[in-house]
Amino acid sequence: MEYRDPNRPARPSPRARQNQRIQQIRQLRTVLLICAIIIAVLAVALTVFAVRSHRMTEADVVQEKAYASLSAAFASEQEERSQEGSSYQAQLDEQSKAHASEKDALEATISDLNRQLSLKQAAATSSPSSGSSGSSGSSSDLSQKTIYLTFDDGPSPRTPEILKILDQYGVKATFFVINGGKYNHYMKDIVNAGHAIALHSYTHSYSTIYASESAYFSDLQKISDVVYEQTGVRTKLIRFPGGSSNTVSRKYSSGIMSRLTKQVESKGYVYFDWNLSSGDADGNRVPAQTLINNCRKVPRSNSVIVLMHDASVKKTTVEALPAIIEYYKKAGCKFAKLTESSPTAHQRVLN
Repeated sequence: MEYRDPNRPARPSPRARQNQRIQQIRQLRTVLLICAIIIAVLAVALTVFAVRSHRMTEADVVQEKAYASLSAAFASEQEERSQEGSSYQAQLDEQSKAHASEKDALEATISDLNRQLSLKQAAATSSPSSGSSGSSGSSSDLSQKTIYLTFDDGPSPRTPEILKILDQYGVKATFFVINGGKYNHYMKDIVNAGHAIALHSYTHSYSTIYASESAYFSDLQKISDVVYEQTGVRTKLIRFPGGSSNTVSRKYSSGIMSRLTKQVESKGYVYFDWNLSSGDADGNRVPAQTLINNCRKVPRSNSVIVLMHDASVKKTTVEALPAIIEYYKKAGCKFAKLTESSPTAHQRVLN
């Protein structure tokens, strides 16, 4: 008989062991199934997350594109408004310059009228011009008089016409020039024809040149350089815009003409006014006959400096010039161009 330890557990029977294995397999299947379910759930969750992320990315791209488009549109609109603003400002600046120019021209005309009135009053009281030289004579006897024809504000399209007339009559004249831009090459024609070239102004803007003494001399140097570049001539003959008696300058610098008339002479310049005006400064369409009649009102001085203008709008000046020259020639007058030793016919300084 086999001995059996009572404390040792009894060995399971083969059937029991088989049932145990089956139970373990079932448990393992359950665990695997659970793991598969978990994995499937995780896969679905990841897929959903990926899809949502992709959708969000596309939405961000669309939103970014929309934002970029709006930004570009806003920038374009800002640029258009900026350009419109610049254009409007340019128009305002141009209008302001035009108004300032018209205002200066009107003030210059008024100043010229005042000077003419002063000259007529002086002639009526038989008072000769302070800067004139030579003996006094009767206005009915012109044979002792020397006529100095002077033309301001050129060169212009009228310059060749004036030069042609002067050449036809064998008369020399003086041209007080400004910056004529594309017409500046006529300066050489003036000099080559034997006429005197003199300085008037580079800008002819009263507000610019009469702002200060330094502003005046800066402008004067510019026109001097232009004349030298065109002709090779350095001239010391000058005429103040508006003449030395102008009162427009008072608006920009009180007393500036009193200072300038002394300073230009100290710098070696010789300034010239006039003692007879043709009247073409009164307007752009003054009848030629009016200009002729004005030039016949000869002052008592034997030296007659006649003011005329060489500007594109002064067509009637060109029309009147032959008759003016013929009148003086028939009266026995002599003609000459201005030099540094010529009579200056200085007017009374009013500022």
